[in-house]
Amino acid sequence: MAKREGLSDSFESLSKATIFAMDGESGSGVFRADGSFCINSRGQLGPRRFTPEPTAEQVSLPRKTLSGRHLYGGWLRPHFGHFLLETTSRLWALEQLDGKVDSVLFVPFRGKGGRRARDRYRAFIDLLTDGVPASIINKPYTVDELIVPDPGFGHGPRVLGSPAFRSFIRSRIESKIAPEGPEKIYISRTRLLDKRGGVFGEERIEALMAENGFEIYHPQQHTIPDQLAVYRAAREVVSLDGSALHLVAFAAQPGVKVGIIMRRHAPLVMGLGRHLEAFADANVHLIDGLRGSWVDESARRVDYRSIGEVNLHKVRDLLASAGLIEARSKITDLGRKEIEQIITEMDRGPMKLWTDGQEGT
Repeated sequence: MAKREGLSDSFESLSKATIFAMDGESGSGVFRADGSFCINSRGQLGPRRFTPEPTAEQVSLPRKTLSGRHLYGGWLRPHFGHFLLETTSRLWALEQLDGKVDSVLFVPFRGKGGRRARDRYRAFIDLLTDGVPASIINKPYTVDELIVPDPGFGHGPRVLGSPAFRSFIRSRIESKIAPEGPEKIYISRTRLLDKRGGVFGEERIEALMAENGFEIYHPQQHTIPDQLAVYRAAREVVSLDGSALHLVAFAAQPGVKVGIIMRRHAPLVMGLGRHLEAFADANVHLIDGLRGSWVDESARRVDYRSIGEVNLHKVRDLLASAGLIEARSKITDLGRKEIEQIITEMDRGPMKLWTDGQEGT
């Protein structure tokens, strides 16, 4: 099981190994020259969900050849959080190799979005790889020499990171990004699309934080290098739970104080806290003022699109108890009619209140 969960800080150097790309829901990964599957190449969909090995039909497809020495990077995912958790997870090996590689070979997740993801995250990929070319594999390729690292980061237990991955990600960012920004930031979701999820009344939380000296920060309006600079400078960070906190964990100074306002009850929220503690020795406070989560009427679970209904007075009190704001700060709670009016005005359609006690995703 330890091997399957990654974090072994080991890699295989394979001769004439073949990469099989993912096509829809099919398997993907690397087969050695002798036809055996390389477990290091397995993709992880969630804490306990892994992709299958390539099928016999995939293995029978014609293969192209690629000369030189290359690193297997795994999936290249467009979604920001999954990109951080999955696409970065094998790059640590670049610091462990004797000699250079000609490229990092990525496989588009489910066969889509590879070039879009590479363009979107190119600056961050270049920062981590020192500019080694990032290539996209859509068809079976047999590679002269292929380095296949065990993932050093990811979902579930992998969120703690392996020693080599933690050292790699922190040293690369610290050596290339200078701290620049305020000491106190509130990471906001108010300018994201409604379907990205959030909490009702976040504008009131913004006003509360601004009153207490926090700069309101919208990360999607800045490049990733600029985000990293701001997170490196911050000594106090408050945010709704979300993918931005993974990047905070990569970059923040040791001992940073972080308040995570829960917008859903889900295991991944605890994972965010563990990530921050493991990578940045962060002082993490979970701010749980949830009354429930609103989801689309057809939804069968709470997920990233849910809208949290929170007791804003409780959020204020918990932030004050954590020493992040003044106890005398004022905030006005939202009533049910106000929430129903917000739902009517959103681009979501009918929604329902999800009763607590259900696990989200």
